[in-house]
Amino acid sequence: MSTAEAAAPPKSKKTLFIIIGAVVASAAISGGAVFFLTPKHPAPAAAAEGEGESAEAAPAEHGEAPKPEHGGGGEKAKGGKHGGSSYYPLTPAFVVNLSGDDTSHFLQVEMELQVSGAATEDALKQHNPQIRNSVLMLLSQQSAADVASRESKEALQAKVLAEIQRILTKETGKAGVDAVFFTSFVMQ
Repeated sequence: MSTAEAAAPPKSKKTLFIIIGAVVASAAISGGAVFFLTPKHPAPAAAAEGEGESAEAAPAEHGEAPKPEHGGGGEKAKGGKHGGSSYYPLTPAFVVNLSGDDTSHFLQVEMELQVSGAATEDALKQHNPQIRNSVLMLLSQQSAADVASRESKEALQAKVLAEIQRILTKETGKAGVDAVFFTSFVMQ
């Protein structure tokens, strides 16, 4: 063997060790980055015991949508019970063309209803098409100027509440909805 051939194997082993070391270091750095940068999820039992939260509320804290408890038009409230009432979202969001001038304006509104019990939630689910129709008709009668100020939005909330209470009273004999909350209000 020549001296060049004898020197070649140690050099290739040295290169191999450098490559293996770089791969291991890269894997360790990647694993550490994933470990430290991913959000920590509490165990379901801990979330249920901590501060009176339900296990259902835990996904909402981490940007995931809560799982619906009801089928149909609306789902049971995300926030749970509050002073004997619960919140019932009217889903999906309402999107209407606003009436008025020659320019085209759109309104998108998401709303939740404060309801006084499970019977009201069942009635809302049962009469959801009628309620959505009436709310859509009411919203589409508005012009951009009608919903520009805070006072006009509050007046619209009162009209929506009165309309929903009218339908529920006609259909069930009880209004059952205490308040309407706009959780998103976008006008273009």
